[in-house]
Amino acid sequence: MRPFKIIFTLFLFTIASLSYSQKYMDGDIIFIKNKKVGASLIPNGKTKFNYLGVIFIENGVPMVYHATEPVSSSNVDDFINLSEGREYKIRRLYEQELLDKDVVSTMRSFAKAKLQMHYDSKLTLNNDELYNAEFVYKMFQQCLGIPLAKPKTLDSYKNEAASIEFLKDAYGPAILTEKMVVTGDIYNSEYVTAPETE
Repeated sequence: MRPFKIIFTLFLFTIASLSYSQKYMDGDIIFIKNKKVGASLIPNGKTKFNYLGVIFIENGVPMVYHATEPVSSSNVDDFINLSEGREYKIRRLYEQELLDKDVVSTMRSFAKAKLQMHYDSKLTLNNDELYNAEFVYKMFQQCLGIPLAKPKTLDSYKNEAASIEFLKDAYGPAILTEKMVVTGDIYNSEYVTAPETE
């Protein structure tokens, strides 16, 4: 009877893994409205989401790598639990054929190499630390040569004046000309699309 239970348990685990792998794929970008982040310092751009990460399937389990303090990884369910009402969206690279095993391995290595790296409180693309959208942007840029978003100056987001004024007060007027990438620009990138199952 015990061997049957073991086989049955393995069967259920396999079914669950297949279900996960069909819903999530290596390189998927997941967006949430992080309750802990609250009113983000960085403008969100044209989206209600304020936080994102990249999914990799590891031992049948979708893991999300994301730049918080420090850069971390968590299983997808724990990541979604960070979101208000567990709301999330997936964006997937249009050209999925680019994500072959070698590229995925390179992206995963990039993500793992950044684990424990401190959050980029200076909000600049020109140093070794990473803020949330920058982490995802640089992964795709460096590993695939794909610019998910075009870096823009902070003053390009005048519709989010509260964030801009706060940052101007905190960092001085020079921050207005600092180029950055934001969540909304990646969410609305021409290089990604919603999965067919969404």
